[in-house]
Amino acid sequence: MPADPTVRIAWNQGTMGEWGAAFARAPRSTLPQSFAYAQAMAKTYGYVPRLGLIERGGTPIGLVQVLERRLLKLFHDRQIHRGPLWFDGVPEADVLEAVLRQLRKACPRNPLNRLSFLPELPAGAEMEELMLRCGFRRIGPGYRTVWIDLARSEEEILAGFNTLWRRGARAVEKAKLRIDVDAEAENLPWLMVQEHEQAQSKQFRAMTDALALRLRAALRPSGGAFMVAALDGRTPVASALFLRHGAAATYQVGWSSEQGRKANAMRAVQWHAMRLLKERGVRWFDIGGINPESAPGVTEFKLGTGGEATETVGLFR
Repeated sequence: MPADPTVRIAWNQGTMGEWGAAFARAPRSTLPQSFAYAQAMAKTYGYVPRLGLIERGGTPIGLVQVLERRLLKLFHDRQIHRGPLWFDGVPEADVLEAVLRQLRKACPRNPLNRLSFLPELPAGAEMEELMLRCGFRRIGPGYRTVWIDLARSEEEILAGFNTLWRRGARAVEKAKLRIDVDAEAENLPWLMVQEHEQAQSKQFRAMTDALALRLRAALRPSGGAFMVAALDGRTPVASALFLRHGAAATYQVGWSSEQGRKANAMRAVQWHAMRLLKERGVRWFDIGGINPESAPGVTEFKLGTGGEATETVGLFR
């Protein structure tokens, strides 16, 4: 099936208010496609956003954010991570092909141009073949995560939890802990210290302090960054950072002490955050990446929510 000729990407058109309204239309909006993420990446690594509204026959159907920077005034480095986003689900193959071919044209492949493209498209042989046909080369695995539908009632969400998660939802009362909400993530510098210590011991790559703090700054005006902690008296035993972006939110950083792990406190923290996000009208909660091979414990923890496990088609150049 040939590419749909009525599809086009309108680059850097309209106001920021119009872009924000379009972004809010994407049910499962992802953090790396948010303008707040672009602002943080600009200040931290020098990327400049290029904003594209995807139209079919003049009707908007989705959007995509490309981050670009110049290196040595000669090379172009570009990122498209966890996009494009769609307003009504992944479109037909002919529409996808038209969009992908236009993205390839906007991000050419040659010695002076480098692209890191992690498309928010489902894994599968058919989708991978489409990516290859449009001129992209696969260089790594896709992104795996778990999405939780917060449009359901609290009872329905709880019913999807496994036994450990249902116990966790009641852990605060059982362990005599107190839940504290840090509405503007003021304690993020402290949490990032814990994050880097556990990253070193567990051998994973943590988000840099600079990027985390600038994300907080970019999301603060909209109330999009907050922390939830479980306290034993005044001592934190579990704490987590949550970031809202459009109709969705992401669990970004989390830490538990030994006492917190024994008390199941992180599940209590997550459950409290889910209820807060639900109250604020968030539809989907991205509980973060999973990897059964390298992080089986984290994967089991997140799958215990009963959320929808997803995998994207791969990392491409």
